[in-house]
Amino acid sequence: MSVLAEKIVLLDENEENESEIDFIECEFFEDNEDSERKIFEYDRDTIRNIRTKAGLVMDLITSHEQVIKTLAPPRTRHEINGGYKIANRRGARLHEVEVFNLYFKFRSHLRGDGIALMYRTNDKQERIILLPDDTRDRVEQESRLFLDIATELTLMGYMEPDVQNDLIENLRLLNIHERCAQSLQHEYGHILHWREFDELGIHTPVDIFDWFVVNGYYENVERRIPHFEDKPAQQQLMILKESLVEDYRISLNLSEKSGKFISPNKFCHFGDFQMPELLEEGVRIMKEMLTNQINKPSVSRPLSSSEMDSLEVIRSVASEGFRTKWRAGVKSSTGATIHRKREELIRELQEVAATTE
Repeated sequence: MSVLAEKIVLLDENEENESEIDFIECEFFEDNEDSERKIFEYDRDTIRNIRTKAGLVMDLITSHEQVIKTLAPPRTRHEINGGYKIANRRGARLHEVEVFNLYFKFRSHLRGDGIALMYRTNDKQERIILLPDDTRDRVEQESRLFLDIATELTLMGYMEPDVQNDLIENLRLLNIHERCAQSLQHEYGHILHWREFDELGIHTPVDIFDWFVVNGYYENVERRIPHFEDKPAQQQLMILKESLVEDYRISLNLSEKSGKFISPNKFCHFGDFQMPELLEEGVRIMKEMLTNQINKPSVSRPLSSSEMDSLEVIRSVASEGFRTKWRAGVKSSTGATIHRKREELIRELQEVAATTE
């Protein structure tokens, strides 16, 4: 008998207090099991909207085989409570969305193999999913990794000692609540950029790519990430969206913590360590691009974005930068380069359309 039994933690609009978080335990049986056992079991009669909560899991996965075996523990109630309050206080309007803590990772039509995920349902409900993670260990590993990168850059003469000291002061602010808040702020940033795409009526990769180029964010990111101009167009587009929401996350920290970014942009850190003014420029451009959504709520069509494993991203970016001794601030792309990237995206769209037909 194959059984998937998991617990889900739901934070609703008015559920910031630890005692008010609902735990729901669901059991899923294969089709060949006794139909009488295909039930949802829950531990309290006070659980509200059990069908909606069970529907969450059914939206994410259709089979127990899609569940990824992981040693990462589920987020604790203590961690989520603190992180939720911090992110909400800073301006991430989490009361507009449903926030869930999932007790397993998965890979299906949605990617649930990172550390967090946001998506919209078919009825336009926006949701943020926190995935299992050893947050205390992540804080320690991220901090050590950023500090090691900074030390090497400083020894190479690429990073000023004062900037290194500032990084140390920022990383000291990280704890399990703060790290959880960073994930929630990141995912809410995805919600904002998808809302902006809907308002502007841009839905194709080419349109979204043009949006980044026209607003100057493409050029900003190119000066912050090693050899960004050489990456495939789809990878560039993914990095642009991820960097944008990282800058949004950081902007919330800066506004509350007297200029402290707390945790660097995991995609752009290699350039930001060398030229901190590039981070400031990125945050300024991001605010201009998302100003309508930062100041007002909205809803729209189904979509999703996930927060990748930060340690993998940080290592990958730094490895490429050190290997090539890349220096921040250099703009290599030309109008012709950007045109080729657009054509690459158009060809991929045409190939997808042809396959669908």
